[in-house]
Amino acid sequence: MILLKKTPRPLRASIKRDPIHPKDYLYLKQAISCEDCSHFNSQGENCTLGYQSRYHRRDFQNNEYEKTGKVALCRFLEVD
Repeated sequence: MILLKKTPRPLRASIKRDPIHPKDYLYLKQAISCEDCSHFNSQGENCTLGYQSRYHRRDFQNNEYEKTGKVALCRFLEVD
């Protein structure tokens, strides 16, 4: 008898990515990254609300958009 090991489920759902029309992405000034948010501490490079900023940073967002046409918009994004 062979016992197969179950792979553990992820602890939480993956980050939701939203599509953005290429014309809007290129020509409109949109706040889509941590660097655009008032909750982002640029000195410590982290979110003041305690969220992980890795997937919402500008470089990551640009790379993801180039690959998939979607970005992970933070639901707590607040622009000054």
